[in-house]
Amino acid sequence: MSNHDEPQESPFLIAKELDHLSMEERCRSLWEETGIYRHSPTTEGEIFSVDTPPPYVSAAHLHVGHAMSYSQAEFIIRYQRMRGRKIFYPMGFDDNGLPTERFVEKKYSINKRKTTRSEFRALCLDETKRGAAVYEELWRALGLSVDWSLRYSTIDDHCRRSSQRSFVDLYHKGRVYRSKEPVLWDVHFETSLAQADLETLTRKGKLYDIQFRAAGGDPLIISTTRPELIPACVGLYFNPRDERYQHLSGTEAEVPLSGGRKVPILTDDEVKTDFGTGLMMVCTFGDGEDVKRWKRDGLETRLIIEKNGRMNQLAGPYESKTVDEARKLITKDLEAAGDLLGFKMVEQNVSVSERSSVPVEFHMTPQWFIRVMDVKDELLERSNQIRWHPDWMKVRLDQWIEGLRYDWNISRQRFYGVPVPVWFCAGCDAPVVASEDSLPVDPLEDPPPCERCEQCGGTEFVGDPDVMDTWMTSSMSSLINTNWVGTEGRVGDMSLYPMTVRVQAFEIIRTWLFYSVVKSHFHTDSLPWRDVMISGWGLNEQGKKISKRDLEKHTGADGYNRYEPYAVIKRYGADPLRYWAAGSNLGSDTRFNERDVKNGRRLVIKLWNAARFVGMQLEGFDPKAERVPFAQRTPEDRWVLTELNKILPTVADGFDTYNYSVAREATDTFFRQVFTDNYLEMVKDRFWHPERHEESARASARATMWETLRTVLALYAPFMPFVTEELYQRLYRPYEDAVSLHVSPWPEHDPARTQSVPEMDIILGILLAVRRIRTDRRISQTREIEALIIDLSGAASEVKEAVERLSNTLQAVARTKSLSFGQAEQETDIDNVRIELVEHAS
Repeated sequence: MSNHDEPQESPFLIAKELDHLSMEERCRSLWEETGIYRHSPTTEGEIFSVDTPPPYVSAAHLHVGHAMSYSQAEFIIRYQRMRGRKIFYPMGFDDNGLPTERFVEKKYSINKRKTTRSEFRALCLDETKRGAAVYEELWRALGLSVDWSLRYSTIDDHCRRSSQRSFVDLYHKGRVYRSKEPVLWDVHFETSLAQADLETLTRKGKLYDIQFRAAGGDPLIISTTRPELIPACVGLYFNPRDERYQHLSGTEAEVPLSGGRKVPILTDDEVKTDFGTGLMMVCTFGDGEDVKRWKRDGLETRLIIEKNGRMNQLAGPYESKTVDEARKLITKDLEAAGDLLGFKMVEQNVSVSERSSVPVEFHMTPQWFIRVMDVKDELLERSNQIRWHPDWMKVRLDQWIEGLRYDWNISRQRFYGVPVPVWFCAGCDAPVVASEDSLPVDPLEDPPPCERCEQCGGTEFVGDPDVMDTWMTSSMSSLINTNWVGTEGRVGDMSLYPMTVRVQAFEIIRTWLFYSVVKSHFHTDSLPWRDVMISGWGLNEQGKKISKRDLEKHTGADGYNRYEPYAVIKRYGADPLRYWAAGSNLGSDTRFNERDVKNGRRLVIKLWNAARFVGMQLEGFDPKAERVPFAQRTPEDRWVLTELNKILPTVADGFDTYNYSVAREATDTFFRQVFTDNYLEMVKDRFWHPERHEESARASARATMWETLRTVLALYAPFMPFVTEELYQRLYRPYEDAVSLHVSPWPEHDPARTQSVPEMDIILGILLAVRRIRTDRRISQTREIEALIIDLSGAASEVKEAVERLSNTLQAVARTKSLSFGQAEQETDIDNVRIELVEHAS
């Protein structure tokens, strides 16, 4: 990075214009060539390891919200690297799921049932490479300091081995079991689901009053939002304390439109007496409450909805109809039979599949489960052991664990994914689980690990056609990163486990975070990481979650879209985009406004110009030789160094506690209000009018500017890695050992520089009054005025002495042609000091 934009007359000379694109390219080349982001297992030092979300590369619509959340983690990572930590920062991509399967099918017009899973997987891996390249280029452009040699794909051999070993380990521990029972079902994609795969949709619906009949013919009224399930009704329930129905206990009720079919009338303490009529219809299956009573009370099984969402023969005249079609027909028939007594509109919560957005049903087919319901208290304790950032996000995990109603269904009836590593004996259906040393396997293509069934002696086996839930693999990310399965050639081992921090968005606490805790609890009896860092959403300018539509409709004729991060980087630079991200708080949604990025660009230019000014005053300066003791520096110089020293604990604590916005605010305040607005204005006079100052004062200023700017670059480095690196390389690299600012030591607080500089309190008080008067009189703060008159007649001697000694400084910062002492009327914040501004010569 020694090549500059123009010939340099001085090693400290900074070009006037900033070309951010060429600057960013130089920095990226430097980082790549020096390998500063590569994890070194043999280097001494404390580990800081990061478990970051593997996104779907085939279904990505990257927007500035993604740039925000990944940048937030990056601020902490860059800081920890400068603190001397050994950074372990891998990046993975999720290619093991429905989005990838659908993408590949559509792109290649392929029928997945006419190919093998290995052939289909090869196509997916090819798409992964292409998609990952797009991601990688963007993340590099954004300045993410990822070790790309640690990249993984959730469908590669290493990850499949990890996921299948998890299954095998949990099977032998008795945690994995197979059962045929009602499971949540996506009728669109025709696959089972877990509770975490659901979303709740609130909508208006009809609550129907429908007439059954008691044994003696008396009407029994139930209220339901799902009349299409009447052919699946297997019982009526009432609360045993409900006096209206005491006489019905143990009798039967006739189901309408059923040809006289009868169902038992039973009691249950959980039936709500104030819902509808107090009578509850139980069907197979409308919801989890139906499942619970069916299982507990041994009710009949009448499944009327097939896996494709259509009615079967048990639905009678409604066979082959969809759920919605059947609902319309059965309400019409009930009305004709006189059994539909009315309805009312109600607001209802409907569980829909997260992927298809279609209401879920229950279906019965053999599935694999991980038993978690018996360890809810243990998982809550794990939640207590995590250090949450922000801490109020903890309740989301706790509430999810407390609300668990089912064991984790891990099998999926899809084609693409990590296969369940099991074969079944064709004779007795006994499962045969793969051996760990054979993984990864595909039971549809690979032979079983035995020749005979241990139970019946059979020699024919059938591979399990199911694949595992994508979270079975993604939940292993920390174990994948730390090479739990010992894949040869991968950097990382279990000495890195548990990892330091998990970074993720809040909406996948119930999935990725929860499942990761479950896996670690069962496999290693520990947490998977120490800290959790939760980001919010990036919102569009209307305050809504940024969508694919935003990326389409906001693209102008020139191809620019303010929500597309690469376009924003190209126009303004990566540093301004990151700077916007640093203004948000963890866990909070942040509205994107292009104005905020422009403000970040202005700060980058301000930093560049400040460095350029400093460089212009350093000709002939030798930082190693011209060392000026702190006590021998001018009051202005001691003041700026003291003020800088004051913020160092605040900045460090902000990063240490993941409150990066606090660190940015403290750095901003110092850089803008202390360093550029005041200090640099103060020292200009020493160089522009050297005849007014001793050479020692200029030497003090050079040393102070040099030290202060260097520290400012370090403080801004986690937020704005490109401009700070560029300035470091141009000004400081020839005098320091670190090949990059980002592997140089973090600035440490100096206890010797904590005393205030009282003279500067006086000068700043007068300066504040000058600026206030300028504002009141609408005089630009940058315009030079004719004169400043200071009245010290009533001031204390120490005040007089300080003002007179620093009059040249005050004149420079006040931007006045002359400064004199005499009578004045305007009050200041300094006792008995008055001033007068003369805007024009008389």
